[in-house]
Amino acid sequence: MIAVPRIEASARRASAKRAARREQLVEAALAAIRRDGPGVSMQAIAVEAGVTKPILYRHFGDRGGLVAELAARFSKNLMARLRHALTQDTDPRVVVTATINTYIEAIEEDPNVYRFLVHRALADDQQAGRRLLDLVEQISREVAVVIGEQLRAAGADSGAAEPWAFGIVGLVHAAGNWWLTTGTMPRERLVEYIVRLVWDGIATSGLAPPGTAGSVAVPRHPVARIAPAALPHSLTPRAT
Repeated sequence: MIAVPRIEASARRASAKRAARREQLVEAALAAIRRDGPGVSMQAIAVEAGVTKPILYRHFGDRGGLVAELAARFSKNLMARLRHALTQDTDPRVVVTATINTYIEAIEEDPNVYRFLVHRALADDQQAGRRLLDLVEQISREVAVVIGEQLRAAGADSGAAEPWAFGIVGLVHAAGNWWLTTGTMPRERLVEYIVRLVWDGIATSGLAPPGTAGSVAVPRHPVARIAPAALPHSLTPRAT
């Protein structure tokens, strides 16, 4: 009879081996997407990974499973960066600028992966599409908490926090999609325009000192960034 601890140890080793192999396949998928763009095929991903398509399907079930895995990783990375931006300062204008800049910067750093997830995934896979919509809602709710705290601290009506948050996040998401497609201006200019629009509205709520409406400063370098070592390796921005 084989001892139970030996069976459990063997199962743990097998599980760790599967996880490592899965990670390698995800890295290969990201490399293929970055190289070939959002229209990359499963065959191209398999070639990049040095495996056959059936092995890809064995690990992820189907194309949708792979897309969902990539969406989950992208969401985790983006939320970590946004939380850092949302909590880095008590000045509402700085928080607004940092958060918007962080979102736009994230899609600028990995445009093909973003296009693959947002455009291709939403069109082809309901599960991945639902996950991305959940991400937008999660961002909106966390932004609403921060806005609500700022409104209450200013002695203003905090009932506006949730609708404002969902509106702001929807605006940034739509503007980011447009900008990634057209590329008609630098990121700093886009962020400045969005912040100016958002801040002009916020300035009427009592959160902004008199005379500050429309006054924003967007640095050329990232406003809010956490160390790459703290991010999932597969979604850490590539060196350029």
